[in-house]
Amino acid sequence: PIAQHMLLACSGQELPDRASNAYIEAHFDDYAGTFEAKLVDSLAYRIPERIGRILGDLAIPAGTLRVLDAGCGTGLCGPHLAQCAKSLVGVDLSAKSLAVAAGKNVYGALDKAEMAEYLANTASTFDLIVIADALIYFGSLEKLLQAAANALGDGGLLIASVEELAPAQGNFAFNPSGRYSHSREYLVSQLLAAGLAK
Repeated sequence: PIAQHMLLACSGQELPDRASNAYIEAHFDDYAGTFEAKLVDSLAYRIPERIGRILGDLAIPAGTLRVLDAGCGTGLCGPHLAQCAKSLVGVDLSAKSLAVAAGKNVYGALDKAEMAEYLANTASTFDLIVIADALIYFGSLEKLLQAAANALGDGGLLIASVEELAPAQGNFAFNPSGRYSHSREYLVSQLLAAGLAK
């Protein structure tokens, strides 16, 4: 599945709506043991810290929110989310990544699931949903954002990171890196359509 995914990404001949479950699972199971060292040490990855600063700026009282870390991977965001969490759930397709996340000792529950399906089917309601570096594996965001909106309680917050696409290049693009980028205009339109922005 990794080779198939990268062939599609490099050929530019097809634009799948999202990366396959098989690709996500295989890629991140392979990567779980070295993921944090490569991302944080080699690439100076700082999205979890930025999310922590956003939550700090919002002055959310400690231990008050029901939080979902969707596409949690190895749990890099977990310690930053735990500060404001009354409950913290992590969801990911990679069992090996979830095993690393469990070692952070901040999640009340870790579920092996595809996050869009989880959001669409969960009976739980969340005050905060975080999707850090996982929208890059989705092209079309309509169903995912609607599912997130449905899983949020009144006044709930969605925090997500994306790779930005220039407006002239369309709504989203499937890049040779194997990741998707989205235009700001497309993001705003989909957030509005899902009722996640005004």
